[in-house]
Amino acid sequence: MNYMNNSNLGKIKEANQLLHELNQKANLDGIIFAYRDGGVIIKIIGDEFNSKNFTSMCASVLESAVGIGETMGNRKINKIITELAEKTIFIFECDNKTFLIMIVKKESNINLIFSKLQEYIQSLAKLY
Repeated sequence: MNYMNNSNLGKIKEANQLLHELNQKANLDGIIFAYRDGGVIIKIIGDEFNSKNFTSMCASVLESAVGIGETMGNRKINKIITELAEKTIFIFECDNKTFLIMIVKKESNINLIFSKLQEYIQSLAKLY
């Protein structure tokens, strides 16, 4: 018996479409939408990448940053940026259940999406 109902399929399709749009517009190396416990909801990233472990680590980083914000007077975090030699990783809190990871390469143009990123994040959060 298939437990996937049309509502779930619609949510997955809509979230997938939003992520593909972000990925294409910014020319990202990858993008992951995940639950705050590290569970992957949707990923658009190469198979050579261990997204499960990576997403779990990013979830830990997010939770630590949220804790830092709370110790600084309950301030909400906007984004977490990790600059590596070849890539930059952005982590965005969507809501209290989900977050977004963008893996940016040198050729990426994230400025194209930053002006509308909050709209994308709100749309994703509404779905989950």
